[in-house]
Amino acid sequence: MDLTRGTSATIKRVYNNNVLLAELHDGSEMVLVGKGIGFNHKPGEVVDLDAADQRFVPDGSYAASHVAGVLSDAPLEQIELAQEITAMAQLELRLEPRQSLLVPILDHLGFAVQRASDGIKVDFPLRWEVAQLYPAEGNLGRRVVALIMQRLGVQLQDEEWVAFALHFVNQQWSKSDFSKTVSMTETIARVFSLLSVRWGKNIDENALSASRFVTHLRYLFARAAEATSSTSIKVDVLASVRQAYPEAAEAALEVAKLIGAALKRELGDDEVSYLALHTSRLYVEMLNT
Repeated sequence: MDLTRGTSATIKRVYNNNVLLAELHDGSEMVLVGKGIGFNHKPGEVVDLDAADQRFVPDGSYAASHVAGVLSDAPLEQIELAQEITAMAQLELRLEPRQSLLVPILDHLGFAVQRASDGIKVDFPLRWEVAQLYPAEGNLGRRVVALIMQRLGVQLQDEEWVAFALHFVNQQWSKSDFSKTVSMTETIARVFSLLSVRWGKNIDENALSASRFVTHLRYLFARAAEATSSTSIKVDVLASVRQAYPEAAEAALEVAKLIGAALKRELGDDEVSYLALHTSRLYVEMLNT
């Protein structure tokens, strides 16, 4: 979301009494939101920008028409609440202020409220994985659900926090493709399962060592998904790890296959070396616990 200054614009489309799509003098588009701002107005008319309570300028995440469509389907109180939730995530998780978070948060908020009103419950199969892999996002998701119920007076399904947490995770790396976040979450869960079986010892996902390992996996996943090298390691780390901790080296190769399968491409030597470096660290820390 971006706010911009100005005096007037030309109306391109009236979505409803509260949402307009306007064109500025330079040809750029802006979504104007305000109670009654669209009442008795038509395309081609001039609107005073100061009449809008909120202004949304496209930031590359979504087209202005898409943003306007989502905003027009939501009551003003939900729009304001979604903005508050977005601000919380930006502050606490240090996320960029982009519509790529506001729009899906508002969209999910509307569906969650509708499901609650209709008495419909859905399954959230990644509850455990999200709680273990993304504790900060999960905690914020729970608070968001509590805030929504308090503010809107609706009894949401408790597990709705999972979806909000995944939206926060999604914003941190893939920006718009939610399916990539789900794939990453499922893959990291399989990585822990694989390592536990290989090493014959359950990994405490709440431990600092596991949390650190997840951070590195998320970084690698994000960089690999962008098809960019994750590191500039010049030495043959895999060979060094294989000599010192052969079990950790073999595990790194299997983890690389899991991530490569999820990304539909084979990881490069630098990426495998990066994995070996951190797999060996986790392995050593497990041996000492």
